[in-house]
Amino acid sequence: MAALDTVLLANVLLAAVSVFALALTVIAVLAYRRARDSHLVFLASAFGAFFVKGLLLTIFLFAGNLGLGQFFVLSGSLDLAILALFYGFTLRR
Repeated sequence: MAALDTVLLANVLLAAVSVFALALTVIAVLAYRRARDSHLVFLASAFGAFFVKGLLLTIFLFAGNLGLGQFFVLSGSLDLAILALFYGFTLRR
């Protein structure tokens, strides 16, 4: 029963992260459209990657065909991409 509670909690948290990341992506895209600052593309991409990560991990949790090692590789590689995008956002000339 505790394992089922953990999976349910993980699904709820991933859904919350996905919804929040989608909202931040939309806000960043709107900010880019208003300001035309190219650095905001990095920010919108990073938030979009958070959304994609949450969506993919939710799909794999429901499908149940992702092993623990594969989960860490997928999650880690997406985290690395997100960090690189945030770094690109912080670079100013």
